[in-house]
Amino acid sequence: MPNISASKTAGFTLVEMLVAVALFALLGGIVFQFFVSGFVLQRNTLSIQESTNQVSFMAEYMGRALRQAKKELADPAACLTGVGRGWNYEVSPTNDSITFLDRNGICRHFLLSGNQIMEQISTDHQAANFGAAQSLTPLAMTVTNFRVVQQGADQQVALQPRVTFVIEAEGEGAAAKVRVQTTISQRTFDVVY
Repeated sequence: MPNISASKTAGFTLVEMLVAVALFALLGGIVFQFFVSGFVLQRNTLSIQESTNQVSFMAEYMGRALRQAKKELADPAACLTGVGRGWNYEVSPTNDSITFLDRNGICRHFLLSGNQIMEQISTDHQAANFGAAQSLTPLAMTVTNFRVVQQGADQQVALQPRVTFVIEAEGEGAAAKVRVQTTISQRTFDVVY
C-alpha cells in the first residue's frame, strides 16, 4: 500500500496566490494603459488633422483670391486708398490685413479680427462700400497669429508683386496647433501702365 504524506496538498499557498494576482493585475494595467494611450493619441491625431485641413482651406481660399488680384488704376484710388494708384495690394501698418481688387474689379479685404480671420467684400470697386465681415475661421478654431508681408507691389520696383502670409491657429485639443506660411505671386505678369 502506498504511503501518502499529509504534508502535500493539492492547492496553492497564500504567497503563490498573491504573486499570481499581482502579476495578473500588473499585466492587465499595462494592457489597459496601452489602449488608453492609443485612444488619446488617435484623438490628438484627428484633432491635428482637422486643424490642418481647416487652416489649409483658409490659406488656399485666400491664396486663390490674392493670385488673381488686379492693379488699382483708378485716380484717385477707390479700393487701395492708403497707397494709391498703381499698387496691387495694400497691407495694413500692423501687417494683419490686406486689401486688393479681385479679378472682377471688386474690392476685397482679409483681416484678423479678434481670433478670427474675416473677409469683407465690397459691392463694387470702392473700399467705402464694404459689406459685413464674414468669418473664414471655423467656430472650433482660434487664430493666434495672422501676418501679411508684400514685396514689389507698386510701379516703382522691378519685382513682380508677391504676398507672404502666415496663419497660426489652434483647434480643439492641446496638440492641435498649426502654422501655415505661403507666398503668392500674381497669375498675370505685372506691367507698368
